[in-house]
Amino acid sequence: MIRKTNGSAPTANLMRAVPLIGAALCILLALWVARAADDPLTRAAQTYSADIATKAAGTYVVLRTLNAVLSTAQEVEVGVSFIASGNAQPLKVLEPLDDTIERIAALVFGVTVATGVLAVALGPVSAVGLTLLAIALLIAGLSRRRVMARRLGWYGAFLGLALPIGLTLAAPLAEVLTAATLARNQALVAEITQSVGETDLQAPEEIADLGLNDYRKITANVWQRADELIGALVAIFGVYLFRILILPVMLILGMFFAARSLARGAPG
Repeated sequence: MIRKTNGSAPTANLMRAVPLIGAALCILLALWVARAADDPLTRAAQTYSADIATKAAGTYVVLRTLNAVLSTAQEVEVGVSFIASGNAQPLKVLEPLDDTIERIAALVFGVTVATGVLAVALGPVSAVGLTLLAIALLIAGLSRRRVMARRLGWYGAFLGLALPIGLTLAAPLAEVLTAATLARNQALVAEITQSVGETDLQAPEEIADLGLNDYRKITANVWQRADELIGALVAIFGVYLFRILILPVMLILGMFFAARSLARGAPG
């Protein structure tokens, strides 16, 4: 009796070998990303995060400089002798504006820290996701737990690819959507705080020589245009928040829900 062969055994072996080869490639890629963090996708996402961190840090320095000038101005005392002799601090009216700027500076500093951490963490997070994907491929190749393998694979792909892809896609979109707003408000802040920037706050002897009239000249433009200044600072913070959080999260959530629906739709 002649037994017919239909080549099913080689085909089955090939189908089992493909996930194992894919797992090996994912492990190698994860090691490369974790050690070098030099793959094009992660590098582009890190460059985007680092650029936001640099711009936010520059804004933070401007705000802290302005905060220092306003705080120092409030402490300037003048003698009064209308009813009884004593000292007064006429520039104490700047305190609400000073406090508001200080709070905005703290928020901008938070953006700087968050983007810095994100730029550093992208490589390890991507490596973890690729490792999970490799484990999923191993499970698919060595066992019949296809539902578990598929779900783990989708979540691994999300961590390994969706995060850097989201930030990479956000870079050109954010530039198109917010570049004009950021430039306009940065120019407005620079115009209002120009007199403050001309003050050398690193020289204590120069600060000591400044009197009430000097501080009035320095802070007059800031005080008169306080509403414009606060509005511009809030707009700048909003741009940073949109670039590093809102837009990437929207893109990432879209990919996440797509991955979750595919994972849940895995056949038994």
